[in-house]
Amino acid sequence: MSKYWSLLVFSALFMSTVSGTYAQDIQMWSSSFVESQIKSKSTASLEKELSALKTEQLIAKLATDQEKKSFWINIYNGFIIKKIRANPESYQKRSSFFSKRDISIAGQLFSFDDIEHVILRKKQWKYGLGFVNKPFVSKLFEALSVSILDSRIHFALNCGAKSCPPTRVYQIARIEEQLNTAQRHFIENTSIIGDNKVELSRLFLWYKGDFESKSAILKLVQQNSSEDLKSEQIKYSPYYWDIDLNNYILD
Repeated sequence: MSKYWSLLVFSALFMSTVSGTYAQDIQMWSSSFVESQIKSKSTASLEKELSALKTEQLIAKLATDQEKKSFWINIYNGFIIKKIRANPESYQKRSSFFSKRDISIAGQLFSFDDIEHVILRKKQWKYGLGFVNKPFVSKLFEALSVSILDSRIHFALNCGAKSCPPTRVYQIARIEEQLNTAQRHFIENTSIIGDNKVELSRLFLWYKGDFESKSAILKLVQQNSSEDLKSEQIKYSPYYWDIDLNNYILD
């Protein structure tokens, strides 16, 4: 590790000890941000505060995987709403929409792909079906990335399309409960289980490696469904990319 990054990590650890309320603040900001976007309220002051953070503060405030998941899921979902609402036409070119680095946090620019695939999916290549790591990742992204990939994020991230899971306001104190609820809700509402077929969301195909295997997927579906699986033949539903910004649950 370079001297610069050793100093940065040390500073982050120091900030976490002398600024105990910071971790709570940043979670409150992210929750308020996504809730305000859902309710079409201005987030200018919140965005200014998030952008003004120092890099070492951001690292210190997001020390655990639970903190990282809660914060970045809210940031992702909130900015999806903001950017689509501001310019719906930009969503027609989805590759550039998701890859453009124009989300300012702690003086750094992030893209939706950075947040989803590098930070929350632990440095996965976007098109690798969950089996291929991204070969080159910056030291900053290394520091911000989760230590363990949690497949439940796929039931929490809302990319703005009709087939996406609903947006929720994630809170650090309830993150585990909320992710379990999101997983169960999505599987129950998108799976079609019959005598001779199991039809699942295409998310299970696109991120198959994140769920480990076909048998693991079937086990997960069985655990989160009231129906008994009588077939191991999986069919994947079409994914509808129509914009839907009213797909949210406030609880």
